Amino acid sequence: MAKPLITTKPVSKLQANAAQVSIVSGGLFAVLLLLLHALEPEFDPTWRFVSEYMLGNFGWMMHLAFMALAISLLCAAVAIALQVRVWYGYIGIAILGLSAIGLFIAGIFITDLATTSPEAMTFSGAMHVFGASLDYTPLAAILLSFALGRNQTWQPIRKWLLITAIITFVIMIAFIAVLPFDGKIGPGVLAGLVGRFLLLSYLGWIVTVGRHVLKLHRQKD
Repeated sequence: MAKPLITTKPVSKLQANAAQVSIVSGGLFAVLLLLLHALEPEFDPTWRFVSEYMLGNFGWMMHLAFMALAISLLCAAVAIALQVRVWYGYIGIAILGLSAIGLFIAGIFITDLATTSPEAMTFSGAMHVFGASLDYTPLAAILLSFALGRNQTWQPIRKWLLITAIITFVIMIAFIAVLPFDGKIGPGVLAGLVGRFLLLSYLGWIVTVGRHVLKLHRQKD
């Protein structure tokens, strides 16, 4: 027997504004990251992490990019928090918020080179890695996609929620798989390339969620 669909209150102006900010901030992150590839060609994108753009002449742009992505995730959480009514959805909101905090931390502290050994890592580099390690956006997207899919007003885009969430989750698994067991990053290790696709894949889910929140708000009016 199918579980009954959930109904929630109409989308508020605050939620709609949060959805707009989420989409714009996510777009800003993508633009900054793409620009850095042109401005800092000395960083080989196949194995150098995006964080290492912080070490270049345009490092401020990578700081800003991390902040933009963190704001995008945080605003996405605000936009859909009241649309979730199941326990695993609440866990998803918490993970999304934790991911945003982690990216804020990563955006504040400058990373070390990818080739730096754990023993030689600076305090700033360690804090950056700690912040990045809190980012479990793909897991949050999976949980929230299933939770929102239980909501009657989200049924029309349930398929796209799941598709975009599964894509980012699969890329996260691929990213973990390409990381070397000994932790030694260098040419031939595709962690940098897969990591770039991973971060950019977040935008598919973010935009899907944000656009539907805005659509629901317009329908209310």
